[in-house]
Amino acid sequence: MDLKALSPEAVSRSARALEVRRVAGLAGEIPGYWLLDSPGLSGVLDMARRLARAPAAPVLIEGERGSGVLELARLIHETDPIARTGQLRSPSAPLVNRSDMRGWALDGTLFIEDVETLRPAGQGWVAELLANRIESTKPLRIIAGSRKSARELLSHPGLNQELIHSLDVGRVVIPPLRNRPSDILRLARRFLSHYAEWRGRPLLRFSEAAERKLLGHTYPANVRELRNIVERAAALATSDELGEETIVIFDEGGTVKARAELCRPVGGYGQAGAHLPTMAEMERDYLVMLIRELKGRRTEISRAMGVSYPTVLKKITKYGLDVRAIIQAVSPSADPAA
Repeated sequence: MDLKALSPEAVSRSARALEVRRVAGLAGEIPGYWLLDSPGLSGVLDMARRLARAPAAPVLIEGERGSGVLELARLIHETDPIARTGQLRSPSAPLVNRSDMRGWALDGTLFIEDVETLRPAGQGWVAELLANRIESTKPLRIIAGSRKSARELLSHPGLNQELIHSLDVGRVVIPPLRNRPSDILRLARRFLSHYAEWRGRPLLRFSEAAERKLLGHTYPANVRELRNIVERAAALATSDELGEETIVIFDEGGTVKARAELCRPVGGYGQAGAHLPTMAEMERDYLVMLIRELKGRRTEISRAMGVSYPTVLKKITKYGLDVRAIIQAVSPSADPAA
């Protein structure tokens, strides 16, 4: 289309339509800080705020995917009176190094997600920044996040132990949602209230059967998974009361019943007809889960898997995955992101 050929009125109408779509999209998003808004995290938030008041103190955040690690890093940044005058930056860990970040202002906060994927050059540069932070009048605050514990990071191959010790000045551990069962319905009801208002159906509510099903899931992807389940239920609702059938959980392996089955003795695996998944099957299932939870964003998927962007594309092709179909099964209106 030749935009120059459009009349000013057509351009104005298009601009208004795009703005309406943008605002509608923002309205449908759950604010990130809601992932941390639960009584089960009160101690975690208190610790984070106290650490934020210690200028330039590095922080190591332990938390599973979807538990709110980035949101907690943002809370620390915004509470720090010095760091918040700068930006919060969260580059991919393999890109954290002196050469790739040349020209960046070394103030504000640098959040390194999946710190175990830092390359040697990045590890050396971050260690240097940490060593020089006391001498700076406006030091860069460094926050590292990982799904691994500090003990696991110290034994992680290729990761400098001294760097982990330097980062581990302040340690904050976000417990997974399955360890905070009292938070599940509170968060689910709040999410439902948001999506009900957004869809113009403020009377939407869960039935008792729906709430029992919500409580019976272990949420491998944590609060983000709960949010997706609730949004899906609101979209599937045919009446104001959401029944059990609207609580669609694709990862049935995350139910309490399935977890009990996984804990059974393994002695029967050698029997005829028994099947253990191959590594390829496990990798495929993991990739499907990441596509679903990250809405097809290949860059984030590659970061989560700890592999390069081209490798993710090859694996999608290798397993014959239809990214668009996987995403639309969860959110019909979503478009896969590059």
